[in-house]
Amino acid sequence: MRDRFFTAVALGLLAAACAQEAERDDTPPTPLDRTTRNLERPVMVGFDGPRFDACASFGEVYNLNPQGDNFLSVRTGPSSSAQEIDRIGTGTGVSMCQKTGGWLGIVYAPSEEPDLQCGTGSPVGSVRAYDGPCRSGWVSDDYIRLIAG
Repeated sequence: MRDRFFTAVALGLLAAACAQEAERDDTPPTPLDRTTRNLERPVMVGFDGPRFDACASFGEVYNLNPQGDNFLSVRTGPSSSAQEIDRIGTGTGVSMCQKTGGWLGIVYAPSEEPDLQCGTGSPVGSVRAYDGPCRSGWVSDDYIRLIAG
């Protein structure tokens, strides 16, 4: 009886390993993939559960150097090596949805529609990637001041 149990467990593990093997992507990475792979990460919302806002805090961009670039780079992932997808300025309001190291996953209205409601102040059913209508990305937390949350 015991041998049958261990045989069944071993077969189950073997089947699971084969299933995972079949899903592997064996496509060789391109040179660009080698530098950007694992850098892109969607901003996730809903960490506090279905009874709370999709993003827990709200802040604004501050502490930019007016003698420097005077903008904050928004990136596709929590790394200075991730692709820059936007630039936002001092005073831009952002919903702070996620924190990874010194990086914040944010959601914000585009500069051409500053009054657009992003939906981050309402609950979502479960943790999921933010899917609009506003923009989202990753910024250094050194340049975001907490306003509420």
